[in-house]
Amino acid sequence: MAKLVVSKRGRDVIASPIRKFLPFMQATEKKGIKVYKINVGDPDLQPPQEFFKVIRHYAGKTLGYTPSPGIPAHTAAWQKYFKQFGVSLPMSGIVPTVGCAEAILLAMQAVCDPGDELLVFEPLYSSYKSFSVMTNIKLVPILLPFDKNFAVPSAAEIEKKITKRTKAVVVINPDNPTGKLWSEAELNAVVKVAKKHNLFIIADETYREIRFDGKKPASLLANKAARQHVIVCDSASKRFTMPGARTGCVASFNEEVMQTILKFAQARLSTPTLEQLGLVPVLNNSRPYVSKIVKEYRKRRDTIAAGLSKIPGVKFKPAKGAIYQALQLPFKDTEKFVRFMISEFNYKGQTVMVTPMQDFYITPNRGRNEIRVAYVLNSKDLAAAMEVLKRGVEAYRKKYNF
Repeated sequence: MAKLVVSKRGRDVIASPIRKFLPFMQATEKKGIKVYKINVGDPDLQPPQEFFKVIRHYAGKTLGYTPSPGIPAHTAAWQKYFKQFGVSLPMSGIVPTVGCAEAILLAMQAVCDPGDELLVFEPLYSSYKSFSVMTNIKLVPILLPFDKNFAVPSAAEIEKKITKRTKAVVVINPDNPTGKLWSEAELNAVVKVAKKHNLFIIADETYREIRFDGKKPASLLANKAARQHVIVCDSASKRFTMPGARTGCVASFNEEVMQTILKFAQARLSTPTLEQLGLVPVLNNSRPYVSKIVKEYRKRRDTIAAGLSKIPGVKFKPAKGAIYQALQLPFKDTEKFVRFMISEFNYKGQTVMVTPMQDFYITPNRGRNEIRVAYVLNSKDLAAAMEVLKRGVEAYRKKYNF
C-alpha cells in the first residue's frame, strides 16, 4: 500500500528555531533543574489591567462572529492609537488580525503572487521564512552584517537585488531578532528604492515604542511621500505584554491593498470578540503603560549587557530597540552549544535556554556562531542567567578545547 504523503510545502517549512528545543527543555526541568527561559519573546510583565476588566464584565448572552473589518469600537481605538504618531487613517485603512503573524501573512499575499519575490534583510524574524514556503513567495535576502552592527547597505546595493518579480521590501523596525533600530537615513533609502521601482513596503512595527535612543517612536505610515507604498503590520503582543491575546492589525492608506486584505479576512471570518473588546481601553490610553515597560526593558537591556561584557570571547553591541540582544559566541555551531546547555550543563542546578540564530538567516551557514537573548525576565533573574551562561561558555570551551 502506497504511503500517504503530506504536501511539499509541509515538508519544506522549517521547525521554529525558537521552539524546537522545547522537548529538551522539558526533559531538563523534569530533572529538577531550573531553566532561565530567555529564548522566546514572552515577557513576564503584567498586561494592562483594563484589558481583563472588560473581559470579566462582558455582558453579552452570546459570543458570535465579529465583523471581518473589526468591531467598530476596536478599529476606532487603533485609529486613535495611530494618531499619536501623526497617522490619521480612515476606518477602512485598518483590519484587525490574529496577531502580527497573520498581519504579515495577509500583507504578503495581498502584494505577491506565487513565484513573486520579496526583499528582506537578514537576519529576520523566522516566520517570514515559513510564510514564504506556505505561499510560494521567494524571499531575496540582503545581509545586515553583524560586524557593522546590522547597518543597512546603500540604496544602490539594495537595487542590485531587484528583479522583474520583486513586489515588495520588508522593514522590521525595531528589529527582531537583532534589537536594531533603523536610522532615518536607512528608512529613507528603502523608501527611495520602493518609490523608484514601484514596490510596496511591508513595515513590521510590532516593537514601535520599545526603543532606547530617547527619540519619539514613529511609523512609516507618517511618511507622506511613501503613503501608497506602506503596509504596516502591528500587534498588541509586545507593547502591551499580551502575546496570548493574539490581537494585531494591518494598516495602510492604499485602498486597493486594504480591500484585498479585507477579502482575505472575510475568508477566515473574524478575529476574537473578547480580545477586540478588551483592547479598546488599552489602545485608547496606551502611553502610560508603554512608557513604564520601555523603562523596564531598558533596565533589562543594561543588565544583559553588563553580564555579557564579563564573558570572554563574546561580541555584541547593546541593542537599541525591541526586547532582544544578538551576540556572537566563540564557537562555530551555537545549535550544538544550546543543546549542551539544555541537556548536559547546569550550574548550581540552573541552566539557560537561548535561541541559535542560524535559522533567522536565509543564506546557508550564516549566523552559526550567533545567538539571540530575549530580555523577558526581571533583572535579578537576567543577571543570574548571564552568570550561568558565562559558566556554560567556560565549560563548553573546556570540553571541546576552544
